[in-house]
Amino acid sequence: MGQRHHVPYANHKAEFFKACHSLDITVLTGREAKSAIFYVLLFSLLLEEYPLVKHIVEIDGLRIGEGYPVRLMGILNLSPESFYKETTVRERLSIQQLVEKMEGEGVDIIDIGAASTAPSDIYGTPTISEREELTRVTSALGYITDVTNLPLSIDTVSSDVAEAALDMGVSMVNDVSGLHSDSRMTDLVRSKDVPIVIMANCGAPCESVSSSLEFLEESYTIAVKSGIGQEKIILDPGIGFGKPAEVDFELLGRLGEFVRFNQPLLVGVSRKAFIGSQLNQENPAERLNGSLAATAIAVNNGANVIRTHDVRETHTAVRIGEAILQQVTKVEE
Repeated sequence: MGQRHHVPYANHKAEFFKACHSLDITVLTGREAKSAIFYVLLFSLLLEEYPLVKHIVEIDGLRIGEGYPVRLMGILNLSPESFYKETTVRERLSIQQLVEKMEGEGVDIIDIGAASTAPSDIYGTPTISEREELTRVTSALGYITDVTNLPLSIDTVSSDVAEAALDMGVSMVNDVSGLHSDSRMTDLVRSKDVPIVIMANCGAPCESVSSSLEFLEESYTIAVKSGIGQEKIILDPGIGFGKPAEVDFELLGRLGEFVRFNQPLLVGVSRKAFIGSQLNQENPAERLNGSLAATAIAVNNGANVIRTHDVRETHTAVRIGEAILQQVTKVEE
């Protein structure tokens, strides 16, 4: 905004504080908050930055966003290069058993990934060819669609892989590059008229919450200007993607600042390195409890979708996070 504004506080919701913080607004209390002129200034500032429309995204009839339950996105990992190798499935039976298990545990969306997106500087993850990624995805999709009608998402930065998956029944694209890897991705998503998850993946320079917000704003602008409808966009702050652990924790605590886009938020904290760094757990298999704690906090701070390796346990953490949020909202109202 370029200057500091002072506005009053009088029993507003937590979103009020989050919005004020992101606009560099100081909240006043007591007698200074009496004047109506402060309220006029407040609402003019917030309405300028935060339109009242909260966009709802729909995938195969499943609605995502404010006013709907937090959705669970289960990870179906086809990549043996993954940082959490215990979750990799490659054969027909193991793929179908995992899909049926996640569906039985209450998953809402299954996210299919065939090329590891884990930071190579942390895990030494090798890259695979697009041809290999495509082969893995197309081979698995036949097995998956034989046993479930759940909405499917493809986790890829390749428009060719995404297109093949969409043609085989997948309903959403999860692009962890934030539309910065494949220039054809925007055209594909627009022409197919499908939802897309856009991540703040700014890599090494992304060493602050502000950097993540700026990157995501750039990606969001690319999407909208390319003709992708706002009702098709889900945003991901990119926790665990090449950022220092302290930034990941700060992102988790400041998720509310991402409401400026008025889009649903997807958060993935499952088994990630920032949790291990705090708990001295190098093996991702040890990070379940930390992941569940981070999940409850993410839900309380505004996440609409939680991406997870552990559907049953995460379902419990999400319900607790929702219960806390519901009670806090009642008190503030």
